[in-house]
Amino acid sequence: MKIALFSQSLFALPLDEAISVAARIGYPALELACTGPHFDIELARHEPEKIAARVDEAGLEVSALSLFNTFTDRAQLDEQIETAATFIALAQLLDTHVVKLTPGPPGSAAATEEHWQCLGEAVSRLVPIAQEAGVRLAFETHMRQLTDTLASSQRLLALAPPDILGLTVDFSNLAFAGEKMADVVSALSGRIYNTHVKNGYIDADGGWHFQAIDQGLTDYAEVLPLLRDTGYDGYLSVECLGQDAAERPAETARRDLEILQRLLQEVGWTAGDAE
Repeated sequence: MKIALFSQSLFALPLDEAISVAARIGYPALELACTGPHFDIELARHEPEKIAARVDEAGLEVSALSLFNTFTDRAQLDEQIETAATFIALAQLLDTHVVKLTPGPPGSAAATEEHWQCLGEAVSRLVPIAQEAGVRLAFETHMRQLTDTLASSQRLLALAPPDILGLTVDFSNLAFAGEKMADVVSALSGRIYNTHVKNGYIDADGGWHFQAIDQGLTDYAEVLPLLRDTGYDGYLSVECLGQDAAERPAETARRDLEILQRLLQEVGWTAGDAE
């Protein structure tokens, strides 16, 4: 297991500065957000070597390429698959074997068979591309998208073999859905390729409020030992959202790193190499 910072945490900063800040704070790796204002499709098409060199110069690893996709809209499907394929092809250059994807809206409760068929087509077209590139596809358990519950995430996993298709488990998102973390980790063990570590709560009107990772609905003192005991050897990717991240991005990323390091020490899980 190793710690990373999801660069979305630093969207208040341009990518070059975000890379410097992540390294200065003490993160060993960066989950690289593949959208503006960071590693967008134009950079990916025209200057990927520049970004790879900049990350390497900062002494960072890339834990994952992190895409923001909509594979549930037939009208966008070809374009979305083409974009994903572009980033998958760059994984070797950036020395990562994980590409995080999102399925797209709506939430599973409102989803139709057409939404699932579109997603299934995207997966079937991307799997051979990923296999050729030596990459694993890690769909995020994402609020208000098809994989917003444990059951819908398991439905996604049935679309392709476990050696190529897995999940980026965002524990907070699943806690927002009312899932129990013991059930999540037990059911998804072996298919967790990447994780997002954040916290917060939902207000009475359904609004999201993000806080420090030791404050909110997700109890990481429970989650971390459960994950450790499965033999998980991927990344814990810190994700900072909300007003704190917008107004004080570096300070917030440092705060959550220190909290995560403390929690890991308390449960006796030592960060080391990630695969």
